[in-house]
Amino acid sequence: MEQPSIFPEKNIKDYFQILSRRRWVIISFFVICTAVITVGTFLMTPLYRSEVKIIIEGENTNVRSAEESASAGTSIDIFETYVTTQIELIKSDTIAGKVYEEFSLKDTPRYRKKVGFEKIFTHYFSKDIYIEPVKGSRMIVIAFEYPDPKIAADVANRLAEVYVKDNLMRRALVFIRNQRMASLNDEFLRLQSKLDTLSNRFGPKHPEMIALRNEIRTMARRIENERAKETNNADIMESVSMEDQALLEDTLHKIQESSVFSSSRTNNVGIVDYAYASKDPVKPKKVLNIILGVFVGLFGGFMLAFLVDYLDDTIKTDEDLKRHLGKVLFLGSVFSERSAFQKKDLDRLVALQLDSPSVEAYRLIRMNVLWYATRENSLKDFAVISPGPGEGKTTVTSNLAIAIAQANLKVLLVDTDFRRGRIHEIYGYEGGKGLGEYLTESYSLDEVTRKTETPNLSVVPCGKSVIDSAQLLSSQRMTEFIKESRKRYDIVIYDTPPITIISDASIMISQLEGCLLNIRCGFTTARVLNRALTLIKESKSKLIGVILNDMTMSDKTSYTKYYKKYYNKLSVRRT
Repeated sequence: MEQPSIFPEKNIKDYFQILSRRRWVIISFFVICTAVITVGTFLMTPLYRSEVKIIIEGENTNVRSAEESASAGTSIDIFETYVTTQIELIKSDTIAGKVYEEFSLKDTPRYRKKVGFEKIFTHYFSKDIYIEPVKGSRMIVIAFEYPDPKIAADVANRLAEVYVKDNLMRRALVFIRNQRMASLNDEFLRLQSKLDTLSNRFGPKHPEMIALRNEIRTMARRIENERAKETNNADIMESVSMEDQALLEDTLHKIQESSVFSSSRTNNVGIVDYAYASKDPVKPKKVLNIILGVFVGLFGGFMLAFLVDYLDDTIKTDEDLKRHLGKVLFLGSVFSERSAFQKKDLDRLVALQLDSPSVEAYRLIRMNVLWYATRENSLKDFAVISPGPGEGKTTVTSNLAIAIAQANLKVLLVDTDFRRGRIHEIYGYEGGKGLGEYLTESYSLDEVTRKTETPNLSVVPCGKSVIDSAQLLSSQRMTEFIKESRKRYDIVIYDTPPITIISDASIMISQLEGCLLNIRCGFTTARVLNRALTLIKESKSKLIGVILNDMTMSDKTSYTKYYKKYYNKLSVRRT
């Protein structure tokens, strides 16, 4: 017997069956996902976006010669790096932090809950600031999003204004320091030239020479300190001394008053368009969010359906079962009719109803079993087994026995499940003697056999016994029961315990001429099925075939149209 792979390859048809079988997973995920996104979208606080556009020319630290330097241009890479630096500067503590404090945004509902975090605007306020370069130009857009459209516009404009002023201050301060450094260098060169001149007239120990060298050393230290100040200060604006601050204000005042400077570009940054209060919120995008929710719900539902089906290794269709069986005969599928009949009627459905899809299925299984018996020329008895409990084995056994009896064959149904046997309940023989008494006491086959309402069908209940069931089923008395029942009946059917749970079924089928394996659709896993097949092989029993029980009409779509008329007949009869 071949042991196929537990996870066989699937074709396109299988994928459509998975989607059909897991349709409620898809529908549930779709509804939940779409509902959550839709509700969340309408509960979101609307945000208004205001944008201010500024222009940034190439960097020029000399405010007096900015126009000349701008005409020289800069490389694209250097300019892009410069713009990137300016973007980060706008979102820094120096500019964004100043605006955050100026508008007291920490007291607003949007940021009040976050108070307590270090540098709150860096974590939350800066996330509402969007700075994007305008492609193909030297302009950038500073945008701010906020629940109040007026505040959004005011903050955006203020960010641009503070940045422009800060940039001008930086450029002016650099210019002042450059001028100071140039003056110090000139003075140092003058003193050095004077030293060279005096050295021709005086000796090194002359008082004027000594004083001049001391003055040169003092000037060198001043130059060195000035260079160190420019190198070590991370933020040039934070390093402004009182002297520099006074000089900076004076320089800016002169720049504004000078006709020469006023006609030149003193700042390489300027505001092009100011922001205005928007009338419509930019977030949330309700229509887009709902559309995305629909797509995410559908796609996620499909993926979840495939994931659930992949993790679920139960046998769900007859095609799945055939892949695992290899060359083993597939006898047929029994449909689930729990919604149409009561549980007590399902056990004897063949005797009670003649127009049910399951009845037709049992007749098909009967035909396959009898065909097997004709081909093999020997099938006096067989057992119906299942891999585990709760797979509907007793229901299948009872109905199959009735179906074979209806074919004018003398049938004996024997219950060998001493722990959970139900044959006596199905046929109303509570408290009677059964197989247990036959094996442990001096009861004959006739004394433990019960006639049923179905012609040609007799049953032997499980009875009671205090002796271990495995010992009973392997006893000489059981051998005698098997031989005697073969002589007196055309076919003897044994209802056994689950084969993977206890050893009773393996012991029983090893003494019979064959066995039928019952599998419950969507319940029996592939691993358990393979384990059952292995145990059957080890018991050296003939596996006649396999029955797939409890299938739904959607699981076997090819039969849906064919059996639809039967359900219509049932509905007409009950009305």
